[in-house]
Amino acid sequence: MTKNMMAMVTGAYMTLLENWSGSDLDQDQDLDLKSDYKDQDQDQDQDHDLGIEAKFRDLARKYGIELDAVELSTIERNMFWFVQNLDTIRYPAAYIRKMVRDCGKRKMVGFQPTKPAKQDSEEQQITEIYGYPVTELDDMSRYLDYSTYTAILEHLPASARILFDSFEDVRSSRAKTRVLLAEGKKRGVV
Repeated sequence: MTKNMMAMVTGAYMTLLENWSGSDLDQDQDLDLKSDYKDQDQDQDQDHDLGIEAKFRDLARKYGIELDAVELSTIERNMFWFVQNLDTIRYPAAYIRKMVRDCGKRKMVGFQPTKPAKQDSEEQQITEIYGYPVTELDDMSRYLDYSTYTAILEHLPASARILFDSFEDVRSSRAKTRVLLAEGKKRGVV
């Protein structure tokens, strides 16, 4: 088949498709050559997507689901369907949760406020170690010397000795001192 004959057959086929799709009322947009709808199903306008996403986030907030930290770009078509068919959905909150369960975290751009530091320190919250009051262990810490340290260390299993490498390390940490003394009391050494 020559190029001219191929062009003529292609042209005739295209004309046939135009005539056929123009007369069919239930036409497929992909076959309609005169259609102004370009990639409407796959590539929606960015503004349209942002509008649907904002509506979806508002609806989720209405049902008690906070989606500010959730990246929703992977479920654009699902969001569009959800917003359009909200009146047919029986349990919208459950539906939203199921839709977003596999979504990742949203990347935050720009400066973010820091989270306030805890007011209570870890040491203020602890009142007992192994059932012994912390105040009692703190009182005993001033009597901790190297001989007491080694006596307690001898009664500890090898896995626990790793925590108390050196006497200086134990004396420099209030938490380690407390735990070592509690171990000593528990084992009857102190």
